[in-house]
Amino acid sequence: MVDTRGSYSSTRDSEGRDSTFFGVSKQTWLVFTIYTINSFGFSATLPFLGVYLLDVRDVPLGEIGIVYLATGILSIASQILSGRVSDSLGSKKVMLLGYMSSLASSLLLGYLVFSNATVLAFFVLYPVFSLFRGISQPAISAIVASQNRTEVRTGFSFLNIGGNLGFAIGPALAGVIIQATNYSTVFLLSAASTTVAALITVIWIEGGKTAASSGRELAINRWLSWTKDKSLILLLLLIFCMFLCIGYEITPMSLYVANFFSFSDAQIGYLFATNGLLIVIFQLPVTRLIEKSRRILLPLVISTCFALASFLIAGFSQTFLQWEVFMAVITFGEITLTVPSQSVIAYFSRAGNRGTYQGYYSAVSNAGRSLASFWGPLTFAIFSFDPRYSWFLIAGLALVTGLGLIALSPLIQKEYEATLATPG
Repeated sequence: MVDTRGSYSSTRDSEGRDSTFFGVSKQTWLVFTIYTINSFGFSATLPFLGVYLLDVRDVPLGEIGIVYLATGILSIASQILSGRVSDSLGSKKVMLLGYMSSLASSLLLGYLVFSNATVLAFFVLYPVFSLFRGISQPAISAIVASQNRTEVRTGFSFLNIGGNLGFAIGPALAGVIIQATNYSTVFLLSAASTTVAALITVIWIEGGKTAASSGRELAINRWLSWTKDKSLILLLLLIFCMFLCIGYEITPMSLYVANFFSFSDAQIGYLFATNGLLIVIFQLPVTRLIEKSRRILLPLVISTCFALASFLIAGFSQTFLQWEVFMAVITFGEITLTVPSQSVIAYFSRAGNRGTYQGYYSAVSNAGRSLASFWGPLTFAIFSFDPRYSWFLIAGLALVTGLGLIALSPLIQKEYEATLATPG
């Protein structure tokens, strides 16, 4: 259902109360389910394409990073446009467009792996695959952002739990499947998950628009402006830097342990399972704890501390158990980053620009992770004489970002408190 301002409202019972299950609205449970399934399929492919190109096709680390850099560049524009289109056409249509396009590209990538196609084909198609897979992200986030202000963090917590539940299962299952079959199978798994997510969207997701029809609310659905939104733009830049740091837990870590320590695909899958399961267990309790603090950027500063500690651990890790410790520490950095940062952006949005603002957030977060997938392998190649320096270099970025958040905190805090008195 859509209220008069165009934001999503929960399904209501016969007495006019929000229909909930364990205190969470029906739409939140639905987006939780969809996000879990979509994340399961995407994460099954994410760490292993790089490993496939490295181990099977003998592609240098630096060239593998280029694939992920191209993905990040495409992500910036597509996420912003996707969010804006969600405001005008509705989240459901955008989600379905992303899922159907992703299904086609998943099948094509699986065929390319099966047929040992040229490496250039992967360089061209994988960024397109990631682009289609991510189109739905701002749209589904806009549904959560349209909830009551007090429910936004809970909604995003469930979204993050769902995404990471899929992330916990996807790589672990994919690692086992690859050892039993081949790398092309994971793209078939991805295609199947996309199909299920699309079916749930068609049947149960409400199809309203997040944009309102009044002139005032349409007027705020605009691109960010340096003169009008300086503090928000600075915050987005710092969030980009944080996701660049946190992104080291995915492709850079996978390539590092596969190349320098000869970890198996199954071991890499277990590391990702640790990441996903910890988020499933601790995301909601940590979110509840965060809600007790009125300092809106404090969780992000804490996140930089976890990231910094994890990179120092990685620089000295050699055994599988030590890398499990790294994954546990950086996971808590992710827990204290993802939901708090997305919630901050949601707090600054209004009924006319929920999707647009979530598009900006998705753009910087995905671009940060993608740049990490380029920058990490590149620095491993540059510091081939002692690749530990790559981890110490990214630790320095985490430290600088934390200091930037501390400096920006008073301004963001002031603007946040001003929004508390503003309806919508």
